[in-house]
Amino acid sequence: MSDISTKYLSLELENPVLIASSPLTSDIKGLVRCQDAGAGAVVLKSIFEEQIESQVEGEVLANEQYLAHSDAASYFEAVSKDYYVNRYLDLLRQAKKELSIPVIASINCTNLSTWVDYIHVFEEAGADALELNYYPIAADADTDGRTVDRRAVEFATRVRQAATKPVSIKIGYKYSSLANIIRSMDLAGVDGLVLFNRFFRPDIDIESMTLSQAANPLSSSHEYAESLRWIGLMSGEVKCDLCASTGIHSGDTVIKMLLAGAAAVQVCTAAMKDISVVGRMCDDLRSWMDRHGLDDVASFRGRLAQENMSQGGLWERTQYIKRLLGE
Repeated sequence: MSDISTKYLSLELENPVLIASSPLTSDIKGLVRCQDAGAGAVVLKSIFEEQIESQVEGEVLANEQYLAHSDAASYFEAVSKDYYVNRYLDLLRQAKKELSIPVIASINCTNLSTWVDYIHVFEEAGADALELNYYPIAADADTDGRTVDRRAVEFATRVRQAATKPVSIKIGYKYSSLANIIRSMDLAGVDGLVLFNRFFRPDIDIESMTLSQAANPLSSSHEYAESLRWIGLMSGEVKCDLCASTGIHSGDTVIKMLLAGAAAVQVCTAAMKDISVVGRMCDDLRSWMDRHGLDDVASFRGRLAQENMSQGGLWERTQYIKRLLGE
């Protein structure tokens, strides 16, 4: 039988199928289910600094009659933040105790100093690696694209310097020069990049006239194309591991990502609908490898990366008419 083990972020994995940060990885029961289903590793449900700040603000307002003194308010706020962080640390420690597969902590912060603080405490709690969600909304019209890009690279540099464990950064694809950002983060020393983050989209409830999130945050099986393109374009140009995310719903898609050069894939929506899909993905990968006489993942990973193809320019084609004309 073909060997589907692989390495991601210097971690030895039994297979390249990870469960992404999701409701499935938010408690120990779900994490055990992920392992039992055959996941190669798990990414804990992200801890969001913005969400903690919002919850703490609500608690401060609810108790403002007791917090008239500024020192009391500051103390209450600090204790409340510690409560939410400690809950996450408890889950991380329990996961490391209960699971035999790698556990990756996921962090989403707005302030760089907070990222660094969280990195240290999560490493001390036993995280095998760290995944940092980075997606700036450049809503200030006075901020130009070069500034946005520079800040992203500065972020990657700072977190890599601060961390002692492997670090991956989960990014979006809306940069003016995505290839440059990927290469720059690689040169900054990050161990991996997750392509791409699927962000919540705003919507409006016209009856209550309030802002809400889009009704369906789940991906479809047709949404993997951007990840596939950029992994195919960049896997041969960077040293860091590239991990595919968004639209990973079948074993066929896993195989495509590996051929393009991905070190691993992250599954969210498909696993939430049916956790047994992880086992089917692994079985499909083994069967495909057996049919093609491939002994291990390293024997074909990146075979169709741009640098390894005689017609690597195919990865850059975006216009339908060019395909028709063969230009």
